[in-house]
Amino acid sequence: MGTQINTRVHELIQEAIQHEATNHPYLLDLQNGNFPSPLEAIKDFAIQYEGYTAWFPKYLTTAMSKLDKHEHRMHFIENLSEEGGRLDYDEINLLKTIGIEEEWVQGIPHPRLFEQFQEALGVDAKQPLSDGVIIWREMFSSVISNASAAEAIGAVGIGTEAIVKYVYKYISKAIQDHTPLKKKDYVFFELHSEIDDEHGKIMMQIAEELIDETPNSYNELRKGMLKALNLRAMFWNNMYKRAQTL
Repeated sequence: MGTQINTRVHELIQEAIQHEATNHPYLLDLQNGNFPSPLEAIKDFAIQYEGYTAWFPKYLTTAMSKLDKHEHRMHFIENLSEEGGRLDYDEINLLKTIGIEEEWVQGIPHPRLFEQFQEALGVDAKQPLSDGVIIWREMFSSVISNASAAEAIGAVGIGTEAIVKYVYKYISKAIQDHTPLKKKDYVFFELHSEIDDEHGKIMMQIAEELIDETPNSYNELRKGMLKALNLRAMFWNNMYKRAQTL
């Protein structure tokens, strides 16, 4: 794979990082406590965002079904294994460097880690989901279901996993500054900031190979990326309005 391909994929990543979905005013104000009740805004986030995270394995499985190469599909299988709480030696050592203990995450499915975050906040996870998160997750599922292989990688890889660490830095800082939670309580976000960054790098390799095989894949990658980002921005818009009235 040549420099041109690396450069074009890098350009997509930079576009994703600069997108509104990655640096939304909702995220900034959540971090800075600029809502009538910062704690209530975080609790509302904890309830609503679970509606999306619970479907993430479904998104991975659907995207994986679009890929022809065994080595590409194996990445998704490893990703799904990690979603189930199975981390390898290198990943555990990486997490220890940022203060995450192995017993906090090893063998614990990621949906359960999110539940622990909700429990630490004292929120009722059975509260009804807003229309905003229901529409987001259903539309995102539809995007991946109807996508080409390149569009699916653009949506799940560049438009999602590659931006997680940038989005979650706002969430983690909001939790640190405006709640009494300890690191173990919100380890879901710290974990995904590191692990999904590694997934994002592998997705970039897949993206480069797809462009190498079919140059038009670049346009498909960008289309999938923008669909994912625009849908996430739509959700943040909804959450912003909710937080201003809590």
